[in-house]
Amino acid sequence: MAPATPLEVTVLRDNVAVRDDLSAGHGLSLLVRPRMGAFLLDTGESDETWANADALGVDLTQIDAVVLSHGHYDHTGGLPGLLERIGGLHIIAHPAAFEPRWSDRGGNHEIGPPLSREELQATGSWLELSAEPIAVAPGVRTTGRVPREHGPTQGAPHLLVERGGRRVVDDFVDDISVVAEVGAAVVVLTGCAHAGLVNIVARATELAGRCPAAIIGGTHLASAPEDEIAAIAAELHERGVRTLVPMHCTGERGAALLERHFAGEVLRVGVGSDIGVAEDGSLTIRTA
Repeated sequence: MAPATPLEVTVLRDNVAVRDDLSAGHGLSLLVRPRMGAFLLDTGESDETWANADALGVDLTQIDAVVLSHGHYDHTGGLPGLLERIGGLHIIAHPAAFEPRWSDRGGNHEIGPPLSREELQATGSWLELSAEPIAVAPGVRTTGRVPREHGPTQGAPHLLVERGGRRVVDDFVDDISVVAEVGAAVVVLTGCAHAGLVNIVARATELAGRCPAAIIGGTHLASAPEDEIAAIAAELHERGVRTLVPMHCTGERGAALLERHFAGEVLRVGVGSDIGVAEDGSLTIRTA
């Protein structure tokens, strides 16, 4: 079925759900349907993503590609189950997304992707790994590597990456987002926005020639100081962002602070929400 608006986004995995028969969990997966084609931004952390897809009537065999926003388990952990269901896929990511990753909070825990490049290729998947923007669908592309020139990045000292045999604090060079041109408007879809929301908006503006009207996805602001969130909210609005749809790693506290400080519109969603994007960049939220 063709999307009702030029861009439709269905939430398959998030930290909250809007229907009792759907499972929430610490992860993110968005089904994105432009006018042509369909793709996933991230896979969530488990096969509960695909149980949600079944409950929502999503035909996973119609997916053209999976974009991985970065190499953390809560965005890549659903890959094995998806590949078991539908076979090899077109997988788009930054080359550094498959570097080993760890958390040293409460001990050393591996938090990287469940499958290596080689294991993914063995499934028949085509890996398109690039630090440059990659076309996903007509009018839709990744940001590629996001320059860190405007505002703070969103990481944490306990999140580590292994390089050259050493574990160092992760700089999230692999963090990418999706830029969709919808009529006269631009919308950005984020995984965790580790590159920083202002940096991502600046990159999207550079690529599309105009500021995004809306940002949909994770913001990694759950534990950020309120003054930092206020400054980010003000900068986004000044640049021209009109709507925020904070999810996943934003947390309830972060979302509430964005509602307090962002001069535009903040919309709440969860697993089972459909987000329709009109050609003027306005958003409609409904339950799938």
